[in-house]
Amino acid sequence: MPVDLELSIDFKSSGNSQSYLAGGWARAEGEFTWMIGGESQILVRLDPEANAYLLVLDATPFAHAPDLPSQRLIVSANNGVVGSCNVSRPSILAYKLPNPLFREARRTVITLQHPDAARPMDISESRDDRSLALSIASARFYRLTGDVFTSPVTLPSGLLLPGTYARDAGQPELEDISQYVKQQTGLTTTQLVMQFESLGENCEFGLLQRRCDAEPLGLLRFSSTFIRDLVRGLDAGFEGIGTPEDIEPRLEGMGNEKEYMIADRRYGLLYHTFVLEHQRSAWLLKEQESTRLKFLHRKFMEELEAHEKIFVYKQNDQVSREEVRALFLALNRFGPNTLLWVLPAESPAQVGTVEVLENGWFRGYVDRFAPADNAHDLSLNAWLRVCLNAYRLMQIQKPAAA
Repeated sequence: MPVDLELSIDFKSSGNSQSYLAGGWARAEGEFTWMIGGESQILVRLDPEANAYLLVLDATPFAHAPDLPSQRLIVSANNGVVGSCNVSRPSILAYKLPNPLFREARRTVITLQHPDAARPMDISESRDDRSLALSIASARFYRLTGDVFTSPVTLPSGLLLPGTYARDAGQPELEDISQYVKQQTGLTTTQLVMQFESLGENCEFGLLQRRCDAEPLGLLRFSSTFIRDLVRGLDAGFEGIGTPEDIEPRLEGMGNEKEYMIADRRYGLLYHTFVLEHQRSAWLLKEQESTRLKFLHRKFMEELEAHEKIFVYKQNDQVSREEVRALFLALNRFGPNTLLWVLPAESPAQVGTVEVLENGWFRGYVDRFAPADNAHDLSLNAWLRVCLNAYRLMQIQKPAAA
């Protein structure tokens, strides 16, 4: 694979970060080090012959709602800006450093600007008078010797497939889009959605598959998980998932309709079982779910190594491009896996469109996500148009899979 971990900087108090830090850092505290003031710097030596590097930061913002809901972070390499985002929760962020930014330099200066740093004593009861921005647990530099995603066909960044299609007047929505899917791909809608596997962050896509009479077995199909936990899980290959000690059945709902949810402490998963309280004991369910998770884990790893599915990620809360790039990298540690990142559209014309961000990484748009409290209320037509376009792009980049 054309991605190699070349340097890992550990910001624990027992780590190696002191060899790489310049100004703008506090003393290390156990598992992390705070960035302080308005700017922090990391000094590294990068090989001028490398095509590019990916810098991956594990960062947690100093935030205190409502006064300070997030921290802005602007990342530069030798004065060339490579990305910026607002960080409102613990996040794993990935930034691409192209060769021109470091090939002429003896050392590369990574500058992290954080203009929203604040003193805890000014917005809370803390006595801490340091100007805190974000804490960093690790910084990893991956050397790219080619694209993250390897394919016989390279799709140009910015390539867009439109979401519009000709509708027959008076036809029901599902019947209408099904005909269009069949015309374009030769697949039924059931067959189409079976080409995808959900990565979360909730069960909306899994319920879309159910609406299309598809019931694939998926580790994360009905799971809720934060993207940081997902990336960490992929980095670890979800090793040890399903250990009984990590599984906690929880009852949710009202009256006689309380459903068991399963919380997996190791990787932060929370998912539906569709089992009601009176149907099973908590002890028996825990044993069954332990066995089930181990089976689904094996299947999920097989899917990652087969490279035949399109992995889908959506999140109701705003998620940055840098966070999703870290997810794309984590998926492609197992080979050329395709990622579809779905967002709400900003205009009606955008609904159903799918755009190529990088080879193997697509961004699609639906008109809306289902409400957080009712994932069944999903936008079927828009989702299927996005799936259709993503599938067509995958057929271009992986002609052998057609």
